[in-house]
Amino acid sequence: MTSEDVYDVLIIGAGPAGLTAGIYAARANLKTLILGTHYDSQLAKAGIVENYSGFPDGLQGLEISELMYTQASKWGCKVLTTNAKKLERNENGLFKVTTKDDKSFMAHSLILATGAHYKKLHVPGEEKLYQRGVSYCTICDGALFSGRATVVAGYGNGAAKGALYLGGLGSTVTILCTKEDLKCEPTYMERLKELKKIEILYDVTIKEILGEERVTNVVFVDNEGKINELKTSAVFIEGGTDPNSELAKDLGVELSKNNFIKVNRITQSTNIDGVFAAGDVTGGRRQIATAVGEGSSAAISAINWVRAHK
Repeated sequence: MTSEDVYDVLIIGAGPAGLTAGIYAARANLKTLILGTHYDSQLAKAGIVENYSGFPDGLQGLEISELMYTQASKWGCKVLTTNAKKLERNENGLFKVTTKDDKSFMAHSLILATGAHYKKLHVPGEEKLYQRGVSYCTICDGALFSGRATVVAGYGNGAAKGALYLGGLGSTVTILCTKEDLKCEPTYMERLKELKKIEILYDVTIKEILGEERVTNVVFVDNEGKINELKTSAVFIEGGTDPNSELAKDLGVELSKNNFIKVNRITQSTNIDGVFAAGDVTGGRRQIATAVGEGSSAAISAINWVRAHK
């Protein structure tokens, strides 16, 4: 193997953290590779984004992802739309990354930006009716249920934005909030109050999603302990995310009790020399701006590490 076969910085994940890291590392004239697809990121599926600096009128998350991808590519960062399945470190200190299509890449340093995935309700009917009325992406599938009765299950900004999006399509929306409070930004709550077709039920426990070929009903326990059955054409689950940290764990990277990667919040370094992490997989605020900041910090640390050790 020659030096031309080894990347200086190999980034796993093509969300805002990974793409930003790629921009920084490539601009530093380091041989840089990103494994992943920006279309799979949480940002790409976020719908309209109104709180990212520089876009006063808002911009679709997918558009931001595409701009980041274009910028990384412009500076010479190579992006391959494949996913890693195994991470190793050899006796020479180099990292070996094997992809799901059984290709291997070597690198002096790693940046783990593997993001997070949607949490599931883990109730009967959820798996059976997935993509038949059960969805984890309102932006992706909402238009299929335009003008129909829908349910958003969960809490937070994701639930609020999902309900607003469905309401904008003319759908009737019931938010089955699984917390005592929706826990969303005040701006979203004000918009929810303005739409007559949106109802919020607080502190409910969802028990089952019903239907044979398609979703027809959802069963839940309300805050008074009563069992209810609500007719609906779809259940959009917005309950937050869990980190994609399995690869990191297998490499020996230290994780928190909730399985997020532990990092130094200044350098984004992990417990393994030469391995850095950024974005949703590290927990924290889980915002686009945070991911971008962590991605740039991880890249700067990787750049300095490579120059000192290569």
